[in-house]
This record gives sequence, C-alpha cells and structure tokens, in this order.
Amino acid sequence: MMDWILFVSRWFGSAVCHQFHDHSYQIAGVPLPLCARCTGMYLGALLTLIFHAWRHPRASGAPRAWVLFALVLFFFAWAGDGANSFAATLARLPHLYPPQNILRLVTGTLMGITIGSLVFIIFNAMLWRAPNPASIFATRREFFALVALGALLVLIVQGEFDLLLYPLNLASLVAILALHTILVTAFLANLTRPASNWRQALPLFALSALIALAYLSAIAFLRAWLLPGL
Repeated sequence: MMDWILFVSRWFGSAVCHQFHDHSYQIAGVPLPLCARCTGMYLGALLTLIFHAWRHPRASGAPRAWVLFALVLFFFAWAGDGANSFAATLARLPHLYPPQNILRLVTGTLMGITIGSLVFIIFNAMLWRAPNPASIFATRREFFALVALGALLVLIVQGEFDLLLYPLNLASLVAILALHTILVTAFLANLTRPASNWRQALPLFALSALIALAYLSAIAFLRAWLLPGL
C-alpha cells in the first residue's frame, strides 16, 4: 500500500543521482533512492535547512571566518572522496584508498551542511524585502550542534534498520523536492519584488514547486527513455 513512496522517491531520485546499487545503502533488501553520497548530501542539506529555519528563520548573514573555512573543508572532503571513488570504480585509475559507502555518506552529509547553509543564505537574501542580516550561526555551539546532528544522521542511515525503509525514502523525496523548490524560489524572487511576509511569498513558492516538479520529472523521464536498463 505504501509502495508508491518507494516508486516516487526512486523516480525523482533518478533525476539527480546515478543510483548504482553497489553505491547505495540497502534497507530491507531495497536500495535507497539515492546513492550513499547523494543520500548524505540531500538529507544533510534538508537537516541544515530545518536547523537554520528553527534557529534563525530569516538570517542571511555569512558565518564567521572559521565556520566558512570548515564549510570549505567539507566541500573538499566531498570532492576528494568523489574523485577517489571515480578513479577507483569507473576510470580504473590509481587511487588513494578503497572507496566505501560510509565515506561517501559522511562526506556527502558534510557537503549537505555546506549546501544547506549556502542555500539558506541565498534564499533569505533573495526572497525577503528585509532579511535578517545576522549570521546563520549565532554561536559556535550552534555549528557543532548541527555537525552532531549530521553525525546522528550518518549513524541512522548506516544502521540500515528495516523500520526506516519508508521514512528514509520519504525523507529523500522531501529533500529532493524541497531543495530544488527553494533554489527555484530564490531565482524567481530575484526577478520579482521581494516579499514582506509568507502570505506574499506563498504564491511564488507554489509556482517554484510546480517548476521543480516539472523539470525533475522531465529529467527522470528522459533518463528512463534513454537509459531504460538503469
């Protein structure tokens, strides 16, 4: 009865991820709709957006220099592990270490924190007529709390608990749609008048959701048509 969650999450996942089975976590024998790296990246970004929205809803200020440095390091960890994995599994080139899903998940989650923080700043700066100029991380404790939540996310996915089959598929689907909707909203808001409140912003947000659904569906359909065996 809930298999539609598996189908829809895998359908939209195919628009943003290669979905190689050996690169993905298996829950109750079913691969997640995103590979380990994309699972960490999208769920990490969703976690970050929720965290920032809870702590500082309209903040648009950049974090302190040391936090920016940490976020840049997260990016390089993600890119480096991705390059190593590509060299080992696809290009058959010399590589530094054997690729592992746990490393893909960890570096993906760290990258998700970076992406979520950047997207949150851009979204608030573009959408609101009077965004809060305060930093998205008010204290050092907030940054480390978010990293700790990311570590908890890694442990949950790594555990591959059968009960989490549908929750993790649903969370992946929400993460994909939410992140792309927010990005489209920020782009459209840059072309229109900024909003003063959510009542003004909701029509733009709804339009952005439709646009995101449309182009993600088009990409998924195109992939299914050109690469039916994947």
